[in-house]
Amino acid sequence: TWLDFCTFVPYFRKDKVKSISVRRYFIYLGYNGKNFRGWQIQPNGMTVQQSIEEALAILMRKPVPIVGAGRTDAGVHARLMIAHFDWEGPIEDLAFLAEKLNRLPSKDIAVYKIVPVVPEAHARFDACEREYRYYIEPAKNPFTRALTWQNFVPLDLERMNLAAALLP
Repeated sequence: TWLDFCTFVPYFRKDKVKSISVRRYFIYLGYNGKNFRGWQIQPNGMTVQQSIEEALAILMRKPVPIVGAGRTDAGVHARLMIAHFDWEGPIEDLAFLAEKLNRLPSKDIAVYKIVPVVPEAHARFDACEREYRYYIEPAKNPFTRALTWQNFVPLDLERMNLAAALLP
């Protein structure tokens, strides 16, 4: 697909991330989706969610299901994705857990941080905004070809903007 690159940036309501004495945690992460069959677990190949859940299960010594703020298709990347998981009690060193998570899953996944949130906070339903970016390059570039659509035909930006104005 030519839509090689997608940036997912959710913005969360500030009232949902105040408390630090909770048992729900948000994982802030990014990934290069080239080698994944998308975000959500499915039977036909490795997914980002599966990779993180397997790593958490090793570190926490029991299955830890996660819920993502959204889903991406096979081969789509995310600069920022947020997922949440629940744990029976406080986790003493979240920076250490994030560091360990970065060592276990695929090298295509980066865990930026893990933060405690109020129990009602939900990675998917409390996202206030999602942002997707698609990159088109007008010339061949060997350094970005896997992350952009390289189009060698001149684009009619005026017509593109008119069409975009019709979107809801």
